[in-house]
Amino acid sequence: MYKSKRYKFDNETLDCHEMTVPLYGKILKAAVLFVLSVCAFVFYLYLFTNVFGLKTPKTLVVERNLNEWHSKLDMLGLRFDKAEAALADLEMRDNIIYRSIFGMEQIPSDVRNAGYGGVDRYSYLRDGGDYSGLLTSAVERIDILYKKAYLQSKSFDQVSIYSERAGEMALCVPTIPPVNMEHVRYASGYGMRLDPVYKDRVRLHAGVDLSPRNGKEGEPVYVTGDGVVERVVRSRYGYGNYVLVDHGFGYKTRYAHLREASVVPGQQVRRGEMIAFMGNTGHSNGTHLHYEVIYMNKTVNPVNYYNQDISPEDYEAIISTGNGGHE
Repeated sequence: MYKSKRYKFDNETLDCHEMTVPLYGKILKAAVLFVLSVCAFVFYLYLFTNVFGLKTPKTLVVERNLNEWHSKLDMLGLRFDKAEAALADLEMRDNIIYRSIFGMEQIPSDVRNAGYGGVDRYSYLRDGGDYSGLLTSAVERIDILYKKAYLQSKSFDQVSIYSERAGEMALCVPTIPPVNMEHVRYASGYGMRLDPVYKDRVRLHAGVDLSPRNGKEGEPVYVTGDGVVERVVRSRYGYGNYVLVDHGFGYKTRYAHLREASVVPGQQVRRGEMIAFMGNTGHSNGTHLHYEVIYMNKTVNPVNYYNQDISPEDYEAIISTGNGGHE
């Protein structure tokens, strides 16, 4: 096979002699050619990408995959938005409707919206290359959504238990007058009024005042719903002698300015059971009963809870059952 040869002219002999290229020369020549090839590649790549704005096939593949993942994360975000909106609606109904119906404390927003996990909970995602934070954000939203859903499910479990006690609740709500309405008259209603004793300032009257028509002490006072006597107080100030009954389901009632009580703390009482006698103790200027209804730790207008037009016969039937004990 033909091979190219290199010759050198000898000026003394006037003849040409074949040249022998040493090994290091060949290696040097190959190295120079390699470096020049790399430089040419880098130069053309620079022109291809930076000057002409073109993209390499590998870059196009990476961008396509990245766009696909962004689209999947966007779809996941939309699903999160719908799930969070549905859960927020359930939370609103739970607090305002379901829990309120059964006199349950609302779950505070700071408890529902509390954070999830520690500071380094998602460090493994960042260490794994989630430089944009999109994947970390998605995983965090999943965790928070799961935590809220779990909390809501536990709340519904509690509501379900209370709903099974709906019949018991109907007996506990204070729905009858505290005295026989045939024997009393309204002395004062619920709302703002001038202090009846000192007449020095206007303040909230947190209940209703019922005075005996004959003006005498000793009118029987009856508990207005099933419950447990929480407190029996004897005092010469404020409410004077009074009884506080806890009916459960968020309801309490107070019977104040009594002559004396006939129950003790911790005693279970039934609607219509006599618990005290009307008197004129504490901050009072005449014989009367101050009656309060307290719901979720706030006083409400008692007349919205009992039937003012209840007949004497029906009332007598209720109190006779109450004082006769549970059937």
